[in-house]
Amino acid sequence: MRHKMIFLSLRAKFIYLFFLLITIPFFLSGLITYKQYSNNVQAEAIAYTRQIIDQITINLDRYLKEMDRLTLAPYYDKNVIDILNAHLSHIPTTNYVKNDENAKMNFMITSLAIDRNELQGIMIFTNDGIIFSNLQDSLTQNWELSANAWMKDAVAADSGLVIIPPHQVFYYLGGPKEVVSIARVIREATTNKHLGIVKVDLSEKSFEKILASASFSKNSHIYVSDRQDRQLYPLHGKVDLATTSNQIAMAGETYLTATKQSDYTGMYVTGLIPQADMKTGARQLIRFTIFISVGAVLVAYFIAGIASGRLVRPIRHLQMKMKKVQKGDFGERATVTTFDEIGQLTEGFNVMVAEIERLVREVYESKLREREAEFYALQSQINPHFIYNTLESINTMALQAQQYKVSHVVVNLGRLLRYTVDKNAKYVILQDEISFVESYLEIQSSRLGILLLTEFHVEIGHEYLLIPKLILQPLVENVIEHALTDQPVTVKISTRIEGEDLLIVVEDDGAGMSAARRIQVEKHMHAEHVEESKQRFGEKKKEFALRNVHRRLFLLYGEGYGLFMNKTTTKGSQFLVRIPLLYGEES
Repeated sequence: MRHKMIFLSLRAKFIYLFFLLITIPFFLSGLITYKQYSNNVQAEAIAYTRQIIDQITINLDRYLKEMDRLTLAPYYDKNVIDILNAHLSHIPTTNYVKNDENAKMNFMITSLAIDRNELQGIMIFTNDGIIFSNLQDSLTQNWELSANAWMKDAVAADSGLVIIPPHQVFYYLGGPKEVVSIARVIREATTNKHLGIVKVDLSEKSFEKILASASFSKNSHIYVSDRQDRQLYPLHGKVDLATTSNQIAMAGETYLTATKQSDYTGMYVTGLIPQADMKTGARQLIRFTIFISVGAVLVAYFIAGIASGRLVRPIRHLQMKMKKVQKGDFGERATVTTFDEIGQLTEGFNVMVAEIERLVREVYESKLREREAEFYALQSQINPHFIYNTLESINTMALQAQQYKVSHVVVNLGRLLRYTVDKNAKYVILQDEISFVESYLEIQSSRLGILLLTEFHVEIGHEYLLIPKLILQPLVENVIEHALTDQPVTVKISTRIEGEDLLIVVEDDGAGMSAARRIQVEKHMHAEHVEESKQRFGEKKKEFALRNVHRRLFLLYGEGYGLFMNKTTTKGSQFLVRIPLLYGEES
């Protein structure tokens, strides 16, 4: 007995698939990740803190090396050494400083301070109490030993670089400032004679700029001290950082701590991170993990429903369109909504239906044109020989009555009839078509008089090119029907070759058309489908002559060929017939 199969929609299959492949693995991975994070968060925080402290130490070492090179700069400037030699007296003086000395010293010091916005100032102290600086407008020009106790540390270091812990200085005009300084004694290279002291001042903001790249958390702290455990940064708030573990209690809060001593300067850099900040991060991670997990699962199920719907909907849409095409509705097209295999299948379906529709339309139109030709052929079933004999009789009577104009019209009419009735060829040479049009125009000229003038400009050699039969007469007739005014109108027919195409231009200087009328005529002429109005027996279809010419040429030669309007003409109208070059005998 055959078991009954349970129907399961594609959407339900997608939801089960998402549950097995996403939901269960997602929650398992989230649980494992949280446990691993909880076990390693403190160790990673300590390692991260040490890494940051190491980087800060490297940055400080690099910075102090730059300061070392900066304070050695006066040794390499002969002008500075000469000026310092001129101020060797240890007796403070208020002598006037020469402009030349001031300019040279200011130029050298300013060049050292370029692109160093973190520096509070750069000063050179001479032995006789003069101060040269890049801050001439905000600094006193003289100094006193009693107000600069820091000089003892600089002298004690001989010519080496010394870091002076936070101290007050009084040579700034705005009042005393607390700074951390880097200083060096300048000596004569050959005699080791004391020439002066170069000093670089750093404020607390200067340190903050140097340490700006280091950040642990919102409430973390960084402390910098020298090898004598004198705190350099922050300038205020001395704290005891002595500890034997990775934790330290301060102000009722526990901090994770990491300390690094520089091998180059001997300075200590200590970083403190509150444990509460790490716990906050862990708690936030837990909340975010739960929130994201639940949200992701809900979104996954929602997307699964949408995805399954979007997958099934185009298939159902395509199935519905296929059923309509099966019933013979070839105008149906499926909407392409995706760019995948289903979208490609839909595009292929549309192309296939469009091609079928085109083939059906062409076959139908071909049959329709054949029926129309048969219809007009039935209308002209009168014996051509009877018509020719009658015209010959009329011509004879006109000649006997000396009505030569009437005779000329009759002769041209006979030529037109022979061209249209006797020749069944699909293609004719251009010369025959031009002769036919000339005869037609002569008949019309006899009727219209001087109101219709004609000009032909056919290039040499073009007269033997093959063209479809009866494509110029409807254009000339269009001029007579719509372009004549109370003034003479000239019809010009000319030819030219563009590349591999023959262009036949039919133009007039008659009434012309408005812009709106041009658009309407061109739209009607190039439309694929136009509902043709019914006409009575023998009545001529109006406004369809231009369209029929274009459709004949389009069906014969394809895209790019046919009848076109020149929309740039300012007077009259101009139509262009574009067909490929065909050489040969009349067929």
